[in-house]
Amino acid sequence: MAALCGTAAAPAFAAPDSPPAQEQVFMFETGATLLAKCRNKAPEYALACTAYIVGVVDGIKKDVFIGRARPNCWPAQMKAQEVRGVVIAYLERYADQRKAPASVLVSVALNERYSCDK
Repeated sequence: MAALCGTAAAPAFAAPDSPPAQEQVFMFETGATLLAKCRNKAPEYALACTAYIVGVVDGIKKDVFIGRARPNCWPAQMKAQEVRGVVIAYLERYADQRKAPASVLVSVALNERYSCDK
């Protein structure tokens, strides 16, 4: 997945309102389902939230490493709780994007937070 760059002034990803049924792509998580897990107070949901986000980050870093994605400006090492906080803050700030794939929104949130333009 190519890394997407965003700015703090505007959402970096504009999710379509509702694509035609034949164009909808199956996804395990949307921004809405991920945020629901992350907000849930039960420990297993908090773990699922963090594990999902960390897995997406590892996948993106792997794609960058093997040349399948553009390099990004994320820190070389990030704490899971820090990344989780960045993603949750992004999902809360841009409610209109929550129908989009969660994996894309994780990338967009981190690109906004760790912009190469800073």
